[in-house]
Amino acid sequence: MSTMTHKEELPHGLPFLGNSLLFIGLGILALSLTGTEWLPFNMPRSWYQSPSIWKLLALCMTGGGIAILKQVSSTEMRDSERKRQLPQKEDWMPEEPGQRFETLTVYTKENCPLCEEAAEILEDYAAYLPGIEFVDIYSDPGLVARFGTCVPVVAIDGKIRFRGRINEVLLRRLIVASPVMIAPVASSGCGCNKQSCGCKRQKSNSESNSESTGCGGQCKCA
Repeated sequence: MSTMTHKEELPHGLPFLGNSLLFIGLGILALSLTGTEWLPFNMPRSWYQSPSIWKLLALCMTGGGIAILKQVSSTEMRDSERKRQLPQKEDWMPEEPGQRFETLTVYTKENCPLCEEAAEILEDYAAYLPGIEFVDIYSDPGLVARFGTCVPVVAIDGKIRFRGRINEVLLRRLIVASPVMIAPVASSGCGCNKQSCGCKRQKSNSESNSESTGCGGQCKCA
């Protein structure tokens, strides 16, 4: 079973970098059009000897700044949309806990933000799903022909359920409507949908000689 490296959060200084590149690039372009006679200082000698290089540099900086700001904006909009649609996602759980389904396959490819987003969503519901098998479509020409334009593709028990993006509302409905195949082990945790849940309850006198896990319904997931 293969694994996927999740996309890390955008660095805090990335918006500042994008704005700086855009501002400097536009500033250089403006100077190349208006001239520099009014400046209280002299530009480097290369400004007068190779003006085309400075214009090319300005275009590159402007384009880089726009690309960075576009990435930041798309990431923030996607996160905002997910929070707006499901503001209480971490508190959600079906009436009957336990794993549904037997297999879960995600067809992906490299450098695919939607694939990384799908993996993150599925991990949030790992308590109710089987282990995820990630399949790179470029490992098989037949998969490229089938899914080359619509990854990620999520197949549950061999049936394709999602293409391009996972709808969490539909995923929840699918979990609720499906029978439990593997019931959770008693007292093994709170049963919430966070895979990394570390809840523990206080040990009673009868449990003083053994470790007891679980939160007794009082989930304290961070």
